[in-house]
Amino acid sequence: MNADPLPPWALANTVTAFATVMSGLLCLALTAVTRPQPRHWLAVYVGLVVTGVATVWYHGYGETFIAGVFDGGTNLLLAWLLQIAILGDYYAWRTAWIIGGGSALVNLGVTAWKLIVGPAIARQDVLSFGAFGGFHLNELVLITDAFLVVALFYFRRERIPASARPTLHLLTAVFVLGLLLATASNRQVDFGILAYHATWHLVAAFGFVVLWVFNLLRFAADLHVGG
Repeated sequence: MNADPLPPWALANTVTAFATVMSGLLCLALTAVTRPQPRHWLAVYVGLVVTGVATVWYHGYGETFIAGVFDGGTNLLLAWLLQIAILGDYYAWRTAWIIGGGSALVNLGVTAWKLIVGPAIARQDVLSFGAFGGFHLNELVLITDAFLVVALFYFRRERIPASARPTLHLLTAVFVLGLLLATASNRQVDFGILAYHATWHLVAAFGFVVLWVFNLLRFAADLHVGG
């Protein structure tokens, strides 16, 4: 393990990655002390903790290729768990299998591809923003997964209780902000303090707490209507 002090950008990325872990633990704790949520959503919150641990490992110990595979792979897993959870809430069994199965094949394929081609190719930006940053293939697939998550909610917007819809809009705004921050490289820092990637970690962490509130509102409303 790396015992040397981390450069400022890496330390910021590592410390904020702990926020991802804590947001997952907080979602699980809040669920335990309020009202139960379906098991597929508990799987999402557990996946968030796992993703956070992998992110701490990646940023905290030199951003090695293998740690990066786990970091990218767990991010894809988390996005897939989100898709499965929404599909389980609002979509027919056949639709869930088609979308969920197709997404799983793509996400697993990207992870396998990274292992096969190695770091020299896997870390190359497919979409570049010059010195500021860019997206490699794993990140582009993750963004596509995230758009699918948002789309799956909005395609069933009429089935979401009215009391929860403003929180869905807030969640969408958080997603857009996170997408903008994610365009920067891990090392990009502006104004001396704005570490873009680290800030993206924080936005994502708080975004999942917003997601938990959204779930609380819609499941509570469903129970009220059902009662």
